[in-house]
Amino acid sequence: MTAVATPPPEMVPSGRFNWLKISLVVSLAVNLLFVGGGIARFFSHRTPERMSGISQMQLIPRNFLNELDRSRRAELMKVFKEFAPSFRAGRKVARDDVIKLAVALEAEPYDNAVVKAAVDAFSEHSSELVNDGGKAALTLISSLSPEERKLLARHIRLRDEGGRKRGPPDSKD
Repeated sequence: MTAVATPPPEMVPSGRFNWLKISLVVSLAVNLLFVGGGIARFFSHRTPERMSGISQMQLIPRNFLNELDRSRRAELMKVFKEFAPSFRAGRKVARDDVIKLAVALEAEPYDNAVVKAAVDAFSEHSSELVNDGGKAALTLISSLSPEERKLLARHIRLRDEGGRKRGPPDSKD
């Protein structure tokens, strides 16, 4: 009789998944996703600017302040610091109004008048916050030199274009 050779145990395939290989493949996929995002960010050159700048300063693009020298930027940032308590209080009230809306939406029995009151309160308080932002913007603008005002205008136009324009804001297309 011939003897059948049995393979050593390490050569016998197991019936379970190899979790190490699976985790390596998943890790590679996640890394490629992040690398792709980084490459896309590199080729876009700029980050899209949010409409809301520092606190509630929607009229002053952040990139405008980045182009000023450090001492001038610090001088203008004092305006933001003066209005910070007002902005902070306004944002807190707005968050509270949103929570009141959520509570009204979940309430049983549902009361449309309570929901309307919560939305109206949010709108009113948001308007106050925007008005404070306008006052702060006027305060900042009144302290700008003519060159700084023109630079601000270019940054506002650039932001309005949604970052579609390439290059610095003073370049002509």
